[in-house]
Amino acid sequence: MAASWFRQLGLRSAPVNKSFLLKKWYLDCVTTAGDAALIYLADLSWRMLSIQYSSLLTLRAGEMQRKSSLCRRALPARSESGIEVHAPQLGFRGTWRPLANSIKRKIFECEDGTIDWQCFQPKAQVELCFASHQTIRGLGYAECLTLSMPPWKLPLNELHWGRFLTTQDCVVWIDWRGAYKNRVILYNGNDVEAESVSESAITLFDGTRVELDRSTILRTGPLGKTVFPTLPGITAILPGRVKSIYETKWLSAGFLRSGDQVRPGSAIHEVVRWIE
Repeated sequence: MAASWFRQLGLRSAPVNKSFLLKKWYLDCVTTAGDAALIYLADLSWRMLSIQYSSLLTLRAGEMQRKSSLCRRALPARSESGIEVHAPQLGFRGTWRPLANSIKRKIFECEDGTIDWQCFQPKAQVELCFASHQTIRGLGYAECLTLSMPPWKLPLNELHWGRFLTTQDCVVWIDWRGAYKNRVILYNGNDVEAESVSESAITLFDGTRVELDRSTILRTGPLGKTVFPTLPGITAILPGRVKSIYETKWLSAGFLRSGDQVRPGSAIHEVVRWIE
């Protein structure tokens, strides 16, 4: 009975092991015309589950589409020339060519586990070819999170994350708030201090400021209604705290103001709140 249930959902049973391991890739691309693609590729081992999940969100000519799959496919392939993703289950193939050096950090560690963040490409030149024979090109981003502890156990109330790119600049921010606080701001690969981080602006102590218009909401709502419905059978075994996590993700046009210089760019950013 259980084996049949796994097969119907496209899941694979793992050896009995209550440990948690999640490897989650996020990659994106935004064109000068404002079209965008966001890709998530995840590999989860937890309890008796082994799941590989992939999803694609596209915004083209103002029309938003979403696809997801539980088909077991290879995670991104990395080489010296960049990253390649071949995802026939989602109908696309993509390449990310680095325009900035990679960054690696251990952003959380406790008795329950660790979270390792590897930003392979804070800024990249991206080309995505779709099964519909359409191609988009633009600047993009690629990172991978490895969690050896469940995210619902994190001592967080709120997370601000984002990346802002111009032809000259790259700003990446992670701001954890709650019982555990950690703020990472990287400006063109360098650690910098921020005076403030909000959903509409990042202000550095040297006066540099990233302004975001939040013009397009890509996704908003509790994860139990936005993400997990695409994972049949998984919602039932997740704690209520993770299903009630509330996320809002934007595609923003923006500006980087530094001294007398103003440079236009685009951002993908989010605010995530853990609601008890």
